[in-house]
Amino acid sequence: MLPLSSPVWRAVLRRDRHYDGKFVYAAVTTSIYCRPSCPARTPRRRNTLIFRSARDAEEQGYIACLRCHPQCSLTPAEAKIVAALRYIAIHDQAITLKTLSHASGLSAHHLRETFKTFVGLSPKSFCDVHRIATFKALVRTGESISGACYQAGFGSSRSLYEKARQFLGMTPAAYQRGGRGVHIRFLICPSALGSILIARTRIGVCAVLFGDNDRALVEELSKEFPQARVERESCVKSAMISGVDLDPLVLKLPASLRTRVVQAKLFNLSS
Repeated sequence: MLPLSSPVWRAVLRRDRHYDGKFVYAAVTTSIYCRPSCPARTPRRRNTLIFRSARDAEEQGYIACLRCHPQCSLTPAEAKIVAALRYIAIHDQAITLKTLSHASGLSAHHLRETFKTFVGLSPKSFCDVHRIATFKALVRTGESISGACYQAGFGSSRSLYEKARQFLGMTPAAYQRGGRGVHIRFLICPSALGSILIARTRIGVCAVLFGDNDRALVEELSKEFPQARVERESCVKSAMISGVDLDPLVLKLPASLRTRVVQAKLFNLSS
């Protein structure tokens, strides 16, 4: 067992999701143990024990809570949001809230609110960034703008151009030309996920890249925009990166999904 210190007890009282996985607490009156974020009624402090892990609690005869499932890496709600994220990631088409509701097993309203709580964005905002990323990948392989537009799930070219200002930083035609005639400024700042390169034009952000090597990041940017005038600027805007609050669920995601979530948050934060 671990000591029931004041910070630990405050985490239990706040149902702080950031402490999930760091310890579990058990109520001696019910013989049930929970994760810190459990929505169940909190036991009295004198009836509470703290264990380092679910295994430790079970070795002492305590039973896992059926509401928060502390023996699993994800809560039931987290698992449903991950299912929604995975569905978006593998479908290059317009995705409705109703479709995501079926994929995740949550009602449309509950999905929208839970998605925003965990991901920090609405499902629609996340889908928009995913569709733009798909559009860019198709154009870079030689697909026409109109072909890439419809394959990425944009119902019309108008829909694509409306999103271009927010998520492309230039017109689709300029992107197709490798950024010809566009002036791009970028900065590279450290983060908990490694180095992040954020590139922007006078219109808006055009790229968010992740990596451990600054030189490789710059090369990746230059490869994406070979015809643009690219210039590095100071890290004075790094507050934008540090201001991105990541829910504990995001840190549990596979690297590809985690990167896409942070990219989407930064694109939406800068818009």
